[in-house]
Amino acid sequence: MAIQPLMPYPVPADMMLIEEIRDQLNQTPYPVPLSRIREWIEEQDLYVERFRRRVFVSYSDILMAHQEYVSGKN
Repeated sequence: MAIQPLMPYPVPADMMLIEEIRDQLNQTPYPVPLSRIREWIEEQDLYVERFRRRVFVSYSDILMAHQEYVSGKN
């Protein structure tokens, strides 16, 4: 039986600028402002990487938070 590796941090390819994620979500029927994404990061204690004053966060983590937000609106 194989042991699943534990990954405490997101895969680097999944990390995106918070502004890029906002732009992606604004193309959906349920756009969200940057402030809401920051709220999700704070509320769910999502992993954030800061590099040269730029904020990177896991795109898949934000998609899960967005899914919860959309399902709560319907």
